[in-house]
Amino acid sequence: MLSPRAMSSFPSPGSLSDSVGGIYSKVVALALLSTMDAMVKALGARYPTLQIVFCRSVFSVLPLLWLIQAAGGWQTLATRQPLLQFGRVVVSFLSMFGFFYLFPLMPLAELYAISFASPFFMTVLGVLLLGEQVGWRRWCAVIVGFIGVLIIVQPGTAAFHPLSLAVLGTTFCYALSMICVRRLSRTDSDQTILCYSIASITVSGLIISGNEIAGQPLGTAWIWPTFTDWLWLAAIGLTGGFGQILMTRAWRLAPAAVLAPFDYVSIVFALSYGWLFWREVPTVWLWLGLPLIIGSGLYMLHRERVRARQRRSGSDDNSTA
Repeated sequence: MLSPRAMSSFPSPGSLSDSVGGIYSKVVALALLSTMDAMVKALGARYPTLQIVFCRSVFSVLPLLWLIQAAGGWQTLATRQPLLQFGRVVVSFLSMFGFFYLFPLMPLAELYAISFASPFFMTVLGVLLLGEQVGWRRWCAVIVGFIGVLIIVQPGTAAFHPLSLAVLGTTFCYALSMICVRRLSRTDSDQTILCYSIASITVSGLIISGNEIAGQPLGTAWIWPTFTDWLWLAAIGLTGGFGQILMTRAWRLAPAAVLAPFDYVSIVFALSYGWLFWREVPTVWLWLGLPLIIGSGLYMLHRERVRARQRRSGSDDNSTA
């Protein structure tokens, strides 16, 4: 979600050409972010997770500087909600660290499928923390989506893997960070939110790596990358940074109702990368649970569009939400 100040340097959504441009931007952003995840999975077996998180943040500074300049300069970075920014930074870090840690340990497609539970977590958190109204139809969609997640996770069976719970916990942190973004977007710009996250992770990484180099380890060893791996680490930061910028541009160009269904394109990249590089074959349970997750997410989007039309027509009847 975006503040009026952050949107000033980009076109407003509305025209067909803007919507098409938004769709292209989102698909390219998903391709870049999925590629970043695959590179993290490849490097995760050789380097500590925190080191990869740190390098991802450091090398994404260059795209962030471009975004700051495009949005009006450094004066746009002031925040009116410092405590909420701090809370968002903490849960965002936990989310990034969790996913980066889990990528090398699980098939990409299975991890992505479970992470699609984030809209359901956001629905519940929106009610609890933001006072949003959710009707019975969308609650039913949340239940169906969680049934799809349970089919994939299979708790209580021999096929259950404890890491699936870690994915759900990490997804919950991501959903909570998005709820924080919703609240922050009322007063702070996108580049402010991104800048605080990247700066905090970068400073933490500098402290840890500095202690490691000085011979005062804090429990996380720093492994000096080879020249080739430095290039891969730089590619992780750049693809992640430009992916975030393109995602931001997509939301500026096209309405949420147009873009939201394209979130599920990422599963195609996950399936492709998983099979091409690690010969990961999806289980039958993934194929059974994934349609329920995607279908319930799309139905929630449909209900949101219905409610938007009702608001535009001045309807006060929320019973059909």
